[in-house]
Amino acid sequence: GINAEYGGGSSSKITTWEGGHRVPFIVSWPGHIPSGQVSNDLVSAYDLLPTFALVANFSLPNDRVFDGIPMPFLVPQKETRYLFHPDIDMQDLSSIRYGKYKVYYGTFTVDDCQNNSGKGFLFHNPALVFDMEKDLSESTPLSYEEVPAGLYQKIESLKRMIGYSIHDTFRSTVDWSTDEAAAPCCNKHNKYCACYAMD
Repeated sequence: GINAEYGGGSSSKITTWEGGHRVPFIVSWPGHIPSGQVSNDLVSAYDLLPTFALVANFSLPNDRVFDGIPMPFLVPQKETRYLFHPDIDMQDLSSIRYGKYKVYYGTFTVDDCQNNSGKGFLFHNPALVFDMEKDLSESTPLSYEEVPAGLYQKIESLKRMIGYSIHDTFRSTVDWSTDEAAAPCCNKHNKYCACYAMD
């Protein structure tokens, strides 16, 4: 979970900075994917379900929105890829990745290795924009003049299109009470844990 090479504002797993979640993804599928290839395509864990469904020739239900798409080694990406990064504390979207750009509406810091706290939440209006091809560590946002024309409008359009499927809480609704061992953690004082009392 720690990605010091990229920095990205934080090395903490709970952040939406690149240093909090950017990891390599390795695929091996002899006879289907040539070995030794390197790709810079943007993929997410959200893409696993639609990818497996496509490989298995299984149709996903059409009565709901799926955030993922089949991975590009199966279906080349024709449109600009976007990913939403919700934040449990903001109860809203913290950032959106759109192609090579990452747009932040809110940022926050976490304790460093010496337990020193940062500034907490910072909301940004206009949103911060980073060019991920030139600034992977997210150290210097683009100036307002450098932001591509129409980018803010495109991002707002995506938010309206997909926003209805994002609930007002990002907590898990899975009932772990049937098997304590299945719970990712159980600490009622930790806001990042899904915790249910055992009968």
